Amino acid sequence: MAVAFCERPEFLRGRAAEQRVAHWLQERGWFVIPSYDYSGEDGNKAPRLQGLRAGHAVPDLDTARDGKRQWVEVKAKERANIWRSYEPWKRLNTPEHGVDHSNYLDYLEVKRITGDEVWIAVYEEDTGQLLTAEIDALGEPRIGSWLGKKIANWPRNRFRVMAGRAEIDPAAAIG
Repeated sequence: MAVAFCERPEFLRGRAAEQRVAHWLQERGWFVIPSYDYSGEDGNKAPRLQGLRAGHAVPDLDTARDGKRQWVEVKAKERANIWRSYEPWKRLNTPEHGVDHSNYLDYLEVKRITGDEVWIAVYEEDTGQLLTAEIDALGEPRIGSWLGKKIANWPRNRFRVMAGRAEIDPAAAIG
């Protein structure tokens, strides 16, 4: 019997990271609308910014503080992926993080439509670090694939370390 989408381990890891990041932001004075709460009756549809003829997936968190609003897409990763190329003119053994390419394109449209920044936040489980970057600051992604899906990837060093394990997941730091 198939496991329901919202009961899969990767979904649960992602949801836990979204909640950690939302709490971390709230501790720093941000107000948060968890966009992921608006994901259909079964929690299996990405929330969308819906127009008359088109819709665009929105990032996980809609945040605001001191007159500034920004979107935050949260990713939980076991570790950075290592991209290897055996072609000498390409990067070798580069740690990187990525998002689904179609979502990346949607986030660019959400930024264009709303005028609000879109941030990518990556919680690395192996390091316990929270990495963040505004989507435009990441630059053009390297387009790769994973299990037949196009992925927009960026080198890990384009992200800024915002918090360590004790700040983002205090319970894990104690244990």
